[in-house]
Amino acid sequence: MTEYLKHYRMELVAVGPVHIGSGKKLLKKEYIFRWRKGTVLIPDETALYRGIRKYQLEDEFTDFLMNGNPYDDLGVWLDRQKVPRTEYERWVAYRLEGGDLLAEKGKGVDVQTCMKDSYGKPFVPGSSIKGMLRTVLLAGELQSAQGKYRSSASAVIRNAGASGVRRDRYLKNEISDIENTAFHTLHRKDERGKEIQLKNAVNDCLSGLVVSDSDPIEPSNLILCQKMDVTVDGEVNKLNVLRESLRPGTVIRFSITIDPKICQYTINDIMAAVDAFNDLYYDLYLKRYPRTDRPSSGTVYLGGGTGFFTKTVLYPLLGYRDGLETAIKVFDHTLPRNVGKQHKHYLDKRQGVSPHMLKCTEYRGKGYQMGTCNLKLVNN
Repeated sequence: MTEYLKHYRMELVAVGPVHIGSGKKLLKKEYIFRWRKGTVLIPDETALYRGIRKYQLEDEFTDFLMNGNPYDDLGVWLDRQKVPRTEYERWVAYRLEGGDLLAEKGKGVDVQTCMKDSYGKPFVPGSSIKGMLRTVLLAGELQSAQGKYRSSASAVIRNAGASGVRRDRYLKNEISDIENTAFHTLHRKDERGKEIQLKNAVNDCLSGLVVSDSDPIEPSNLILCQKMDVTVDGEVNKLNVLRESLRPGTVIRFSITIDPKICQYTINDIMAAVDAFNDLYYDLYLKRYPRTDRPSSGTVYLGGGTGFFTKTVLYPLLGYRDGLETAIKVFDHTLPRNVGKQHKHYLDKRQGVSPHMLKCTEYRGKGYQMGTCNLKLVNN
């Protein structure tokens, strides 16, 4: 009965490091830092606590967590307790290569961890991949049918300067209306035969686009990446944020299933939309950074730290000039005042790009845009 469904095996190859955040952080007291090697060792919690009990250090460990020096990592404390390194290194679940990110000994840095399954293996949720594809498809829709969204664009420009709107509600209705127009095309009816309102999620044609979670990925593919902002002049600002990330070259395998009775997009439409999005990304934003090249065919941007353009459709909807001015208003209305001053978005118009920082990272001495991947159709 499901022979009409279209199944595709896909791959995402990490061109730059990819961070799929778990929402959790490791404090410096929760990992072992080999600062000379630039390597971080992540303990297995069960093995760690078993070892602490073995050495009868429960009270000392509690005191270290509660009152110890915040700049001491777990390895420093274990060495101080005379626990042999050969012993506690057996308590390690996995290791993270960090290059020279933490070359300053004694610096307290938290590590933002990535998604892992119940066996401790990293994976990419299908919802993350589908969210990326949804943005790509919406951007393509806005460009291919600009007249259809002219009133929506006017509403966004008009309401972007509105005052007194809660941050979590800012432009929410306007963006929802755009998504409803683009994707809520099914006109489904309830059990009484009455047509359900288009804004209801049951009318979303992308419910017929099913994206699986990725296959588990070996922890040996994890590295540590530092958050870096790059200006239009090429200046690099390294921030005190480290992320567990998949190393460049990691292959992320997953499946896409399309129900053509529900979803209006084919796999060819999706791949074409990816390249159309790349053209928009370069023409409306990236080319303002002189050291960037036009993205190659199949390039997508996945996960945390990829930047404003890759997560929104403001520029595809409004074009360069109106997109620039509206993006500045978005940051002015949604960022806390102290954060807004720190990020200096008031300079964006003068620099001709908003936001005026490109989200990047570094691995083995080479700079990358965070989350850059190449999407491939393996078979159909």
